Amino acid sequence: MKDWFLNEVRKHWKLTEMDLGEYAQIKKGGMHFHMQAYMAEGVGKLFLMDMKALGGMMKMETVTFTPTSLDGPILSGDAVWALGKSTLVLELYDTTLSHPDFKALGAIKEKYASLPSYDPGSPAYYRLRLPESDYKRGRKIKDALRVMAEEYGEAYFRALKSCDVISMQEKQKKNAEFSEMLYACGGPAVNQFKKMIGEEKTKEFLVKYMY
Repeated sequence: MKDWFLNEVRKHWKLTEMDLGEYAQIKKGGMHFHMQAYMAEGVGKLFLMDMKALGGMMKMETVTFTPTSLDGPILSGDAVWALGKSTLVLELYDTTLSHPDFKALGAIKEKYASLPSYDPGSPAYYRLRLPESDYKRGRKIKDALRVMAEEYGEAYFRALKSCDVISMQEKQKKNAEFSEMLYACGGPAVNQFKKMIGEEKTKEFLVKYMY
């Protein structure tokens, strides 16, 4: 998934890779994380991560796109393969001032409604989650989830191009509010990072690089 998103963003905007320093690779407790981040000129930040664990029996890819100069929502996606099951998480978080229309992504969600879904729970930061977000998990659906993720990404970037130009300072404040809420609420990935690199570094990682 992450390679497709990287190539898709490159089609539309000039990318400049960010130096992640110590966060580029993290290895601990049998888990291996590799991370990259890019600034898309005049648009926002693209973050990519892949993780392997259990000797390669579990794999995860994460993509986030955080608009910083356009008034669009954050896109966050995870693809996980473990124990014979495939999981796809596609989330939109409303860190906008004008609340633009991203209903086109709801059409993608509806198109793949027959694929098995699951309930992710209701952490506090979900109050910013848009209804076009979706959660899928099942067996023998890996290829279908890949196609779904790509169609969702295409629809997201089309809609993003129609968003208003916004002050970077204003938008980054809204984005930081989300990432700080995510840090405070925790969750499987955030809590794992807190254990591996500590709470302060986890907060810096979320605010400065991931979102």
